[in-house]
Amino acid sequence: MLIRRNKKIFPDLIFSKFFLVFCLFLFLFILGGLAKGSVRNYRIDSDIVLLQDEIAHLNKQNRDFEELVKYLKTDTFIEQEAKLKLGLKKENENLVIIPNSEILASEENKVVEENKSNPEKWWAYFFN
Repeated sequence: MLIRRNKKIFPDLIFSKFFLVFCLFLFLFILGGLAKGSVRNYRIDSDIVLLQDEIAHLNKQNRDFEELVKYLKTDTFIEQEAKLKLGLKKENENLVIIPNSEILASEENKVVEENKSNPEKWWAYFFN
């Protein structure tokens, strides 16, 4: 008779309300952990994508800066800067200085031409 009671206690425990509530809480606890893990994985994946985009942008900037440094080291750039900022010139090279008044006068002529109507521009093109 003792054997029958032990066999009956285990099935009674499985189908009891206490065990059902315990299993429900255990299920909700596991489900909550899975939800938190999923949210954390989603955030980490989105952070990874953002960081990869930033890495690509920084690599592009790095390549641009490397190209700029290469250009700044060229003889052409050095010669251009020496001419513009220091007023230097090569041998057998002539320096031409255009006064600002001539530049302003040519700009004023362009402004006057832009203010003409289209027929006036054609007339000036063919007959001047």
